[in-house]
Amino acid sequence: MKGTLMFIGSKCPYCNKIFTEADDIVVCPECGTPHHRSCYSEHHACANLNRHGSFEWTPVFSTRDMADPVFPSEQKPADSVPQTVVCPTCGLSNQYGEKYCRRCGYPLPSFRNQNRVETFSQPIIIQQISLDEKVDGIPIRDWLIYLGSTGVANIRTFLKQNSKNGSPFGFSIGALFFPFLYFLYYKVWGVSAAVFVIDLLMNMPAILLQANIPLASILGVSPTMLGTVSNVLSYAYLVIIAILSLFSKTIVRRSAAKKIKGFRRACTNEEEYLGLLKSKACPNKVLMSVLLVIYGLSLLYFLFT
Repeated sequence: MKGTLMFIGSKCPYCNKIFTEADDIVVCPECGTPHHRSCYSEHHACANLNRHGSFEWTPVFSTRDMADPVFPSEQKPADSVPQTVVCPTCGLSNQYGEKYCRRCGYPLPSFRNQNRVETFSQPIIIQQISLDEKVDGIPIRDWLIYLGSTGVANIRTFLKQNSKNGSPFGFSIGALFFPFLYFLYYKVWGVSAAVFVIDLLMNMPAILLQANIPLASILGVSPTMLGTVSNVLSYAYLVIIAILSLFSKTIVRRSAAKKIKGFRRACTNEEEYLGLLKSKACPNKVLMSVLLVIYGLSLLYFLFT
């Protein structure tokens, strides 16, 4: 994308050079920060990555009267919109306004504001990794569709694991702090159910203590003994979850690979396969929303009771 009116006068946050009309610019899809494409590729991330969630880039305008803008000679007016958008992955021409490629399902470039600012949801993958490269016999393109918004981070780990000297470890901080929700997000149903049961059983003594049940008369167990058991089980649970988190991405990878290959076998053509892959992609948003609400309410209950 050539420099647009809104960027002229602003500086690339990496090289600190002022953008010109001829510069090739890529914009962070999270905060809108513009970078030279070469700078973005070199650093592999947005310069304002640590500010994401609370920061939105705003342009630095020159003294030019913006009420009567003058468009550069090679730039069309803002109301001139392309009729088609070429998929950066497979090259298919799609109708302007479509979010995903009709052939491969990859997120299409979009246009922000009125200056036709090109943004890619996953620009680094496009430039540095072939989407036809395979992990566990599955093209990266298919992995990105199935894994959704977390595809880039996971693919980097999967590629390392898939290399000649790859490690079986695949740590995720999400699996360490929220193991049940983490595996549920990636639809690893068996592991998420096992984590839930282990969590419930190992916290049962603490739950019984909180409920003030007269266990001494029912089971012959004193509250002191129950407190000791509760502490031991709590530490054991932390150890189990810590070990599980070390292999969490490996577990997700193997589970997802099995499902994706199953989708391929179940379909008779590419269009049917891509449709099924997108419909089964992570996560199940309705289920995750309901569980997050329940999880949050449960946490508040134990914190304030």
